[in-house]
Amino acid sequence: MSLASGHTNEGGVMETGQVSAAREAVPRWEHLTRGTERVVRGRGHSLEEAFEQAAVALCALVVDPTSVEVREEVELTCEATAPERLLADWLRAIVHKMAARRLCFRCFAVRMDGTRLFGHAFGEPLDRERHPFARDVRGVSLMETRVFQDADGLWTAECEVEL
Repeated sequence: MSLASGHTNEGGVMETGQVSAAREAVPRWEHLTRGTERVVRGRGHSLEEAFEQAAVALCALVVDPTSVEVREEVELTCEATAPERLLADWLRAIVHKMAARRLCFRCFAVRMDGTRLFGHAFGEPLDRERHPFARDVRGVSLMETRVFQDADGLWTAECEVEL
């Protein structure tokens, strides 16, 4: 389970969670703006860690994850043959749980077994007094979804989201 905190930067191109001045901290999450589109990005030492961080980035569009207490655990499973499809399905499952049960999440735990993802989301019911509501995430696109490992062995999982 991992947790990163971010900051709001409405006018900028990127918002980042857990950044070290000396070198890039990993795991971490980011929000990127590409034209009018918003992209969530997770980085980690493993594919699972990158997926966890992408989920935190997604939830940080709705509410500051550090303001969320862990009161509930929600189990999520997905299956897809391509890692990009698996990422999009994972994030869609989170959006669905947030909307259907009016939940906000602080952190995630992911385990992968081949083409299956087993995830746990930790959070609480949305409380508009404690969690100033930023916006709803309406959807997750497969169009700009990328999952890759760089030369340093770090994993990146990024996906375009619709606000």
